[in-house]
Amino acid sequence: MENQKTGKSIQLYIGMVIAIAILSAITVYNGFMMARWSSFTGLDDARKRLQELPLTIGDWTSGGDEKLNSDDVTSLQIENSYITRRYKNTKSNREVLITIMVGKTGIVVVHTPEICFGGRDYKKDEKGRAAIPFPILDFTGKNSNENTLWKVQFINNSARGGVISFYYGISVGDAWVADEDPRSKFQTFRYAYKIQVQASNDGQDDIAKTFLTDCLPTIRDYVVPCQ
Repeated sequence: MENQKTGKSIQLYIGMVIAIAILSAITVYNGFMMARWSSFTGLDDARKRLQELPLTIGDWTSGGDEKLNSDDVTSLQIENSYITRRYKNTKSNREVLITIMVGKTGIVVVHTPEICFGGRDYKKDEKGRAAIPFPILDFTGKNSNENTLWKVQFINNSARGGVISFYYGISVGDAWVADEDPRSKFQTFRYAYKIQVQASNDGQDDIAKTFLTDCLPTIRDYVVPCQ
């Protein structure tokens, strides 16, 4: 009988040790993903460089920086780590809204337009990858002839209708990527960039894509390699 009690105690002890080990592993993994214990070497430079993006890029001009919702800034932990601007094309007078942020990979990369847009006034129509041609290197160092971003369209539910197009993607200092699981893909990087461009789409001229084609080469010069 004593031996049985001792055996059960040992099994209980082993079970507790295994449970603690599993919980510790999960905690360490999450801490790594959120970069809780990492010194953000290079992130300050990334923030500063992003703020230097010109207000005029080719035929596109901006009146200056705007502010994101304070709750979004807090939840994404991107205070002083983003730009939000409206750029207008001087020839067509069409306008886009762009947001670029840089921050902890585990937080920034999971935020998508589907999370904060839509609702009663708009319904999600379609989503797919869109290629934006530009010869640069991807994050593996291989030649890449394009940036790939997600394109999501939302249709206005009102009688007048109307379509809003979103483009968004992730970068770690090189090509922009549309990935199904960016958190895993970029988990070795302590911080990452997120770009989002939105504009009304009249069905004839995708002005958001025109902006990206025109401006991504310049934007690339203000995105530094992540760590």
